[in-house]
Amino acid sequence: MKKIFTLTLIIFFTAKSIHAQAPALVYNFSINSNTNSAIQLAWTVANNVVANSFEVERSQDGKNFNTVAFIMATEKTSSENYTYADTLRSVDKVMYRLKLNSKSHRSYYSKIITVQGKQLNNNTIRIIGNPVKDQLTLSFSNTIKYLNDLKIYNLTGNIVLVHKINSAEGVTVINIPLNANFIPGMYIIEMNNGITTQTARFIKE
Repeated sequence: MKKIFTLTLIIFFTAKSIHAQAPALVYNFSINSNTNSAIQLAWTVANNVVANSFEVERSQDGKNFNTVAFIMATEKTSSENYTYADTLRSVDKVMYRLKLNSKSHRSYYSKIITVQGKQLNNNTIRIIGNPVKDQLTLSFSNTIKYLNDLKIYNLTGNIVLVHKINSAEGVTVINIPLNANFIPGMYIIEMNNGITTQTARFIKE
């Protein structure tokens, strides 16, 4: 009985060791694209039939990671490609790693990749021809396309104009007619693209 029991233990640990060394083989975990505020992570699984799900984890210190996405594996049994799009809300450095959960309830971690965030909007509004008369002309710059909400306040804090602007990548110049609500005085422009807010002042003659 002692010899049989010892033989059983050897077989059990050998099988466990072989399985631990044969995961789904995640490779090519990388940043597929980076457009300042939007990035796309991409990875490939060599043996997709082993995978049950993936967790995309994000960290700012390289130690504490939080799950930002949970992705189920496809039904494909051979090699498979995956992607996940994330948005950077900061200029800080961000780190990602991938956790693969296998169908045998084991977990494997990928390498850690680092993304250096960039300034999302680095130009301020510029008023062209200040003071202005009947028309406000301004220019501003975005690193990517945005839908901007523009508001103009008078000095008492009341909104006198609301305008939506679709801006392209690069410099945008717009002309805004000033209606009868604009009496002579100073006004404040506020432009928000959902991520950053810019302000400027102009004088109506």
